[in-house]
Amino acid sequence: DLEGDCDLHFVCQPGNGGPVEDWINVKKFHDLAGNVPTVVVNGALDKVRDGYYAPFIFPKLAKTFDFYRNFEAAFFLKPISDKGVYGWLFRVFPEKWQVILQHPVQDKKGQLVVEDVVALVSDTRPSYTECVQALLTAAAQESKQSR
Repeated sequence: DLEGDCDLHFVCQPGNGGPVEDWINVKKFHDLAGNVPTVVVNGALDKVRDGYYAPFIFPKLAKTFDFYRNFEAAFFLKPISDKGVYGWLFRVFPEKWQVILQHPVQDKKGQLVVEDVVALVSDTRPSYTECVQALLTAAAQESKQSR
């Protein structure tokens, strides 16, 4: 039973290197408190939402999947590195999702610097495959322009 009123639950790093019970307890806490918003900071929500934990191995955790799928990321930054390209999936709520290509270029002094190129802008979160494809396309375009 929760005593006292609160306007917000603030949870730091549930399940990030700790037991999966952290995730289960956050949902229990939220349900007990009623209509109070829950903010999760530095939580590996993708692991809970996207199938990292197999439901047949973690049946209690599987009961929380829908709860965590309803969370909206206020800030999201995830590295993407595949097929020789490197970049980021990025979003600051309520802006659009962006895939940012990072590639090395030489500046006027001949020094190697990293240039950021927006490879994709989307209203919805792109899949990993869509991110990699956007990075590959942008890298190919950058390569053509540098010739």
